[in-house]
Amino acid sequence: MTSEKTYYIWGLFPPKEIEYLSFLKEKAQSKLISPCFDVHITLLGPYLNIDKTFISKLKSFGETNSSIILQCDGYRFQQEIFKSFYISIKDSIHLNELRKNISKLNKFNYDKNFSPHISLCYGNHKIEEKKELILKLPKFNKLIRLSKIALAEINEDINQWKIKESFDLN
Repeated sequence: MTSEKTYYIWGLFPPKEIEYLSFLKEKAQSKLISPCFDVHITLLGPYLNIDKTFISKLKSFGETNSSIILQCDGYRFQQEIFKSFYISIKDSIHLNELRKNISKLNKFNYDKNFSPHISLCYGNHKIEEKKELILKLPKFNKLIRLSKIALAEINEDINQWKIKESFDLN
């Protein structure tokens, strides 16, 4: 079996937000079995291959672009492996501008059908378990800051998500 790697651009958060989001993820994963992955918001992908020029452009992008504020909109779930249980993020002009500008770095086909979210669990879980989990977790309708962009290497065949490089937003 060959495993195909793809690459995605993720948004990352400052340490305090990562700490709290990781706490929520651990609470959720104590009820819903899930593979391990870093807390993130997927901005763009998949890219089939990445070169050093694109990585350099991402670094420059980070140096010349500012962090943005995201509005969390509570917990949601779907019957999709990678959207099994998540924190919904309200779509915003700033988030779409960030995505559009990153997509221009490598002439990526910018998908407007974007459902911004921060996954807490991946997998196939029962709807009732997810509904019950929402009732047990603390309410989460806060503002959080997206402070970094990262290049993530993904191999879904073996449940592997690795951050290859990350760049602070100015």
